[in-house]
Amino acid sequence: MKPKRQRGLKDLIPLLLMLLSVAYPFLVWLHIDSVDPRWFGGALLLVALVRMAVVDTARKTSDWLMTAVIVTFCIAVILLDSEILLKCYPVMMSAGMGLLFLISLRDEQSLIERFARAGGKHPPPQASNYLNRLSLICGMLLLLNALIAAWTVWYSSLAVWTLYNGLLFYVFVAVFFVIELMFRRHYKKKHKIIDD
Repeated sequence: MKPKRQRGLKDLIPLLLMLLSVAYPFLVWLHIDSVDPRWFGGALLLVALVRMAVVDTARKTSDWLMTAVIVTFCIAVILLDSEILLKCYPVMMSAGMGLLFLISLRDEQSLIERFARAGGKHPPPQASNYLNRLSLICGMLLLLNALIAAWTVWYSSLAVWTLYNGLLFYVFVAVFFVIELMFRRHYKKKHKIIDD
């Protein structure tokens, strides 16, 4: 039996980065009038580099591609000092993640299945179809969110942009997660899938 790995500060960093992503629209809203966009770009670049340094070294090509897109975006914000570009960060992240979910359907394991395995689960073969469909739905919803987020960048006020990208999107994600959890229980019961 494998000894349990001790958890340390390195395990907290992904959680802190996720909380920072959630807080991002509010930080922009609070400081857009007093802080140049290039400083936000620099902070985002630092976060991306820290994430790259602390995440497991066994990264897939898609992980490196996403990191390269984020770094390129941050450098563009720094060089152009653009408020509009700064507000496009949620658009880029949703579109990028949505495409990763969809592209993963061509791999041996979908992104959802990879997440499950990274968490120590070993989904049985009969769950593969469900995990693929869930990856497809997640990908489509993230692309839809990218379109809505883009609309808030170009056609709404900073307050509406902040409200949607900083709160409403996460409420939608939470509702989707609860619905998926309930459906998953039904699916596992129907197909007699037992967790290992």
